[in-house]
Amino acid sequence: MAEFMSMPDPDALLPVAHDVIDKAVDYVLTNPVTGVRQKDAHEIVTDADVAVECLVRAALSQVDTTVGFLGEETGAVGDPNTYWVLDPIDGTTNFSHGLPLSSISLGLVHDGSPILGVIAVPFLGRRYWATHAGGAYRDGARIQVSKTADLSKALVALTDYGGPQPGIDDLLCRELDRELTTRAQGLRRLGSTAVELAFVAEGSLDASISIWNGTWDTAAGAVIAREAGAVVMDADGSPHSTQSRCAIAVTPALRDAILSVLEIARGTRYWPAEAGNTPVRSSAPRS
Repeated sequence: MAEFMSMPDPDALLPVAHDVIDKAVDYVLTNPVTGVRQKDAHEIVTDADVAVECLVRAALSQVDTTVGFLGEETGAVGDPNTYWVLDPIDGTTNFSHGLPLSSISLGLVHDGSPILGVIAVPFLGRRYWATHAGGAYRDGARIQVSKTADLSKALVALTDYGGPQPGIDDLLCRELDRELTTRAQGLRRLGSTAVELAFVAEGSLDASISIWNGTWDTAAGAVIAREAGAVVMDADGSPHSTQSRCAIAVTPALRDAILSVLEIARGTRYWPAEAGNTPVRSSAPRS
């Protein structure tokens, strides 16, 4: 039986995370977009995605080899219970078009739960971070979620179309789109889950709904939103973890209203109570 490390001190590792994010931001801001290519039917990758991931992975490996690593582009190594998780460019399509809503998202996961997160939005000059029980911050200032209590006055972000099963996922997205357009004040698709979660944390969005839960997309943003006072949950309202089917962050007063909308997902592969469902994406390193 594998032996896993005890929970690390996220506050002690926060400076490490900031340091590697500094290096990643510098790379993104000083190198042109090159090597844009199709990764699958709905996603692209660039040279920067790969370069940033290699840079961050190498820097972290020099600090502590006992912590595992999961990256969107290069996969997983090391401890599958305690690991760094990176999306080197979240919002690659935005990035490739010069739209400034892209981010670098670095989280630390222990026992299925994110305990540290740093999200940099390089082209807006912003950085968000949080540690377990340590509060959430943007550029050094404490942040908290909005107090919006009426869905008709809420600004909601919804995941982009296209998931692991595009035909089914697009249909579900269209149904959610129709319902939220009718009931919310505004609906947005920003193209970066990490940015959406950070915006919920600072109160500029009232909810973010992602109907899948790629760990590199959501780990950092989940802890930041949670520490800012958001309810971070799965589609059925259960607490969010790396094994959740969905990643929903919402200001507390809107929890029930958002859950009523999410009934649309009941009976699909994104509903966690369905027996036999498996996680949408791999969510931990392999030992």
